[in-house]
Amino acid sequence: MTRRVLLINWDSYPHVASGGVSTWARGLVENMPDCEFTIFNQLSNPNSNSTLRLPPNVKKVIGMPVFGTTRLEEFFTDGSALIPRIRRTTDSVVVKRFLPLYGAFLESILADTCDPDRLAQLVLELHNFLTVYDSKKCFEHPRTWDVFLERVMKDPLYKEMKLREALTNYHVLQRSMQVLSVKLPKVDIIHSSLAWLPSLLGVSAKMENGSSFLLTEHGVAFRELLLYYNTFLYSEASKLFWTVFTHNVVRTIYKSADMIIPVCRANTTWETKLGADPSKVRVIYNGVDTERFRPMEVAKDPRPTVVSVARISVFKDIIALIQASDRVRQSVKNVRFLLYGDSTEPEYYERCAEAVKNLHLEGTFYFMGGTKEPEKAYATGDVVAFSSITEGFPFAVIEAMACGKAIVATDVGGVSEALEGCGLLVKSRSSHDLSEGILRLLNEGGLRHDMERASLARASKEFSLERCIQRYRETYDELANLESKRTRRAPTEAIPQMMVTA
Repeated sequence: MTRRVLLINWDSYPHVASGGVSTWARGLVENMPDCEFTIFNQLSNPNSNSTLRLPPNVKKVIGMPVFGTTRLEEFFTDGSALIPRIRRTTDSVVVKRFLPLYGAFLESILADTCDPDRLAQLVLELHNFLTVYDSKKCFEHPRTWDVFLERVMKDPLYKEMKLREALTNYHVLQRSMQVLSVKLPKVDIIHSSLAWLPSLLGVSAKMENGSSFLLTEHGVAFRELLLYYNTFLYSEASKLFWTVFTHNVVRTIYKSADMIIPVCRANTTWETKLGADPSKVRVIYNGVDTERFRPMEVAKDPRPTVVSVARISVFKDIIALIQASDRVRQSVKNVRFLLYGDSTEPEYYERCAEAVKNLHLEGTFYFMGGTKEPEKAYATGDVVAFSSITEGFPFAVIEAMACGKAIVATDVGGVSEALEGCGLLVKSRSSHDLSEGILRLLNEGGLRHDMERASLARASKEFSLERCIQRYRETYDELANLESKRTRRAPTEAIPQMMVTA
């Protein structure tokens, strides 16, 4: 029997071809030909770098930009006519029906003690409304801003926001919430790759259709968003606003999910503290194609070489890697560092390039750009190094292990679970510790060769793509049985259709 699966992503497969989540999603879809996938991918902007050829089991792809467009229907239509939706969204409909619902949603999602079941119900009601009426007219109505501002101003902390700051938060929220206007086909299993706003579609779809809801968390969304807020938001009021908002979204998604699949045990601590039911949580490690990622002979430079495969992002802490290369160069004069990765944050890339220039590392540290052959990049290195400040269960680490490389990596997320003695762990944000680990592996050939053998053996046994896919196939089977039992025990009542009269 063909299972219908809705896969929910953010800035990932198939529109974005780079990154660990995209690699995971592509491996899942391409290796489950007996499942029929509809893929919903919320995008930060309408542009993408993907030229992937989709397999025949992908039946529909919906790419929905948050920004860079004035109307979501430019990129997606569910077949219903847009003009009638716009016409029926009268001022009376917005004021009498949408605003009370929107106000209740704000009260719930910004509450210190949010009830996840209540918030889930409001999400469903908003979804039902916005699939009938025009979301653009609703969210851009002047009174909608008044409702938002009234809720912010009555809170003793939120009201410390400056008006321009509150308006920015309002615009981000209204653009993000338009996702609830998307009407998706009924499926057997909803599988989301993150606990964040796109997954609210999964919450509503489960309640509407009785589908099973599976959540895979790569990096814990709440933790990574906190890092983002602390890095890019300067106002304490805005940080608090988005922290409370995020906490309540995540708790609601956890409550709605039938299973929560973190990619490492490190994630489970965060998830249970955030309210996830421990009985729902089980770990499935990421897997790599061990036919592709394997030890191989390539032409190598005689200079000692340290390789890193990572995008140039503040969360990868490339500055620490650059500083470590300066320390290593003082002991190993002819060492070279090769960084393979695209730049997704232009300002941070400029900081990295400036650091190389200021430390006079032009002949030591090289920006190699992105690569479509990371397996060859790993093969050129004597040591592979990773400097991240946050991770889930990084593909780059287990890919390097499968290539039989000795690894130095920061002890964040699930990195220690991947290595388990097969590499050196160092403290994050410490270029000194990172350089000491790199020097140790460069200087101690016996230790380096031992770790190469141990990495290869562990990756082959624990982190093959076949093992990963089999675990997900078993999970899909279990969810199908759960749905069958739930349907026999208590058939889902039909949800009343929204009246379309003004």
